[in-house]
Amino acid sequence: MNKKIIAISVLIAILFVGAIAGTMFYYNGVVNDKNSKIVSLNTQIANQNNEIANLTSQISNLKSQLTNFTSGNLVASLGISEVGNTSTSAYLYPYYRLYISGTVTNTGIGEAYNAGLHVVAYTANGILEINMTVPLTNGEEGVNFGTDSATNAYVLNWASSIGSSIGSLQLGNLDSGQTATVDLNIYHEGVVSNWTVTPVCYTYPS
Repeated sequence: MNKKIIAISVLIAILFVGAIAGTMFYYNGVVNDKNSKIVSLNTQIANQNNEIANLTSQISNLKSQLTNFTSGNLVASLGISEVGNTSTSAYLYPYYRLYISGTVTNTGIGEAYNAGLHVVAYTANGILEINMTVPLTNGEEGVNFGTDSATNAYVLNWASSIGSSIGSLQLGNLDSGQTATVDLNIYHEGVVSNWTVTPVCYTYPS
């Protein structure tokens, strides 16, 4: 009797172990299959991300090309000097002036809107004396600007005494390939020793 029970127990144990082994084998196959699918999906995601990055780069390049086709590009050739309070037999200049002369050309394909020169100038000890945008004078000689109420009043009074007027700060446009001649003075307080003069414009009318 005991031998039968032992035999049955061993048979049951063998069947149980076999069932467990079969179940584990089955689920291992399922897990491996799912892992393989996950790896495949991750590869697809990586490929799609690369495609998105490439398309984004292409869009950026196209936008850049479109901007180049529609915008102005100002190139300046300028002489700049700080001129002291010189005088003649008829006139006395109580203020220093930054004299700017030369040309500005729109080398872009599109029109340069509200084109001008942004002028920033400092004294030797770092005091800001000029920070303004003046228009391209386009052939007018000796156009004069002030930087504050005192220099504006001086320029206005002095200019009117010789039948001239203070320069307008109204900016103009420059067609593609057009060159503007610059000849202007900016009267200011103090004496400037370093400056930057940068051509500026807008791609579209403002």
